Amino acid sequence: MGLGKLFASIGEKTKSIGEKTKSLGEKTKSLGEKAKSISGKAKNQFPGLGDLSSIQQNIRSHYKLVIIIAGAFLVIVVLLLILALVSHSETKSTDSNNFSADSGDTHLSDILPADDFYLPYEPDFVPDVLLEREPKDGWTEEDARPFWTNPLEGNEELWRKRIESGIDSLLERIP
Repeated sequence: MGLGKLFASIGEKTKSIGEKTKSLGEKTKSLGEKAKSISGKAKNQFPGLGDLSSIQQNIRSHYKLVIIIAGAFLVIVVLLLILALVSHSETKSTDSNNFSADSGDTHLSDILPADDFYLPYEPDFVPDVLLEREPKDGWTEEDARPFWTNPLEGNEELWRKRIESGIDSLLERIP
C-alpha cells in the first residue's frame, strides 16, 4: 500500500507540473504577441529605427552629404591639432627668450642652478674595500693560521674524555 500511495502522489505532481507548463506556454505566447504589437507601433512612430536596411538605404541616398560632413569633421580636427602645436611652440619660445624677474639680465640658470636638479656623484663602493679578490688554488699554512686554532692544543685530555663518554653511552644503549 505504501508504494501505491507513492506512485499516486508522483502522478498527481506530474499532472500539476503539466498544467503549470501549459499555462506558462500560453502566457509566453501572449507576451510574444504583445511584443510584436509594440515593435510594430514603434516602427510606425519611428520608421528609421526599426530596420537596418532602411538606415543603409538613407545613407546610400545621401552619400554625398555624409562624405561632406565627415570631411568637414576631419578638417576641423586637423586644424585644431595644428593650432595647438603652433600655440605650444610660441609659448615655449617666448618663455625661454623673455624670462626675467626685474631686468633683462636675469636668466633661469641664475635663479635655479643646474646642480639643484641633479644628485651628486656617489661611488658604487666604499673606499678601501675590495668587492672581489683573485681566487686561490689552495691555502698555505700561513694563509690559514689566523683563522685556525687547534682544539686539541692544551686540552687534549678534556676532549678525549668527552668523546669517550659519548661513545660509551652510545654503546651501552645498544642491546
